[in-house]
Amino acid sequence: MPLFRGQYPLLTRFERRRAPMHSRLCSLQWPTRDDYQLIETWLRPMSITSALTGDMNERVSAEEVRAANESGKIRYLMVVRKNGDRIGMVNYRAVGSAGSYSIGGAVGDPTRWNSGCGAEALWLLVDYLFHQLNAHRVEFTTASYNKHTMSILTKGGFVLEGVLRDFYYLDGMYYDRTIWSILREEFEEAAVTYANVYPVQNLVPDKDKQQAQEAFSAYLASDPPTSLNSFADRATRQRAY
Repeated sequence: MPLFRGQYPLLTRFERRRAPMHSRLCSLQWPTRDDYQLIETWLRPMSITSALTGDMNERVSAEEVRAANESGKIRYLMVVRKNGDRIGMVNYRAVGSAGSYSIGGAVGDPTRWNSGCGAEALWLLVDYLFHQLNAHRVEFTTASYNKHTMSILTKGGFVLEGVLRDFYYLDGMYYDRTIWSILREEFEEAAVTYANVYPVQNLVPDKDKQQAQEAFSAYLASDPPTSLNSFADRATRQRAY
């Protein structure tokens, strides 16, 4: 039974361990209606968070975010600390060929910018896209003046693919936009390397899947009635008219 603080569910220790999108510091959760209002507040024009995402002059309404999320155009997930605080969001959308995704996100609470939650939320999302949605390529772009995302991306995993010169204008200066990506084989290599520290999480436990397949194998071994057994009879049927 989940614990609750206000209207937001808190996971028990057992549930956190089983949650498919949970890390040491945070989890990713589907937004509530109030969360969309939070996102609008974080990304309002002239806010420091919108400046760091490079969208300082664009107004995003709660209703627009909700509509994009529920239509599947852009998927948003909330970054939630273990105590239930909603501190940011991540998003993803399909781009280009099948299996390619572009991701983004922001920690809207400035007091949590150096907490490590942003990095863990980013990698939870990357894990989900490769491990559950069969991604082949995941792309991330950021401004060259954003020290928080730069500190994550330059530590490895993502590969720098390009630089768009003088793409952003901030505080009287032009800054570059950087484009990064990670391919499936690179993700798989990292998953093996860091398996003991940050294991990729399954939605369904391996034990449960194994038990289901063993039950199915035992059923097939008993020579049960199946659609295949009666195929010969169906193949010789004649039309009644």
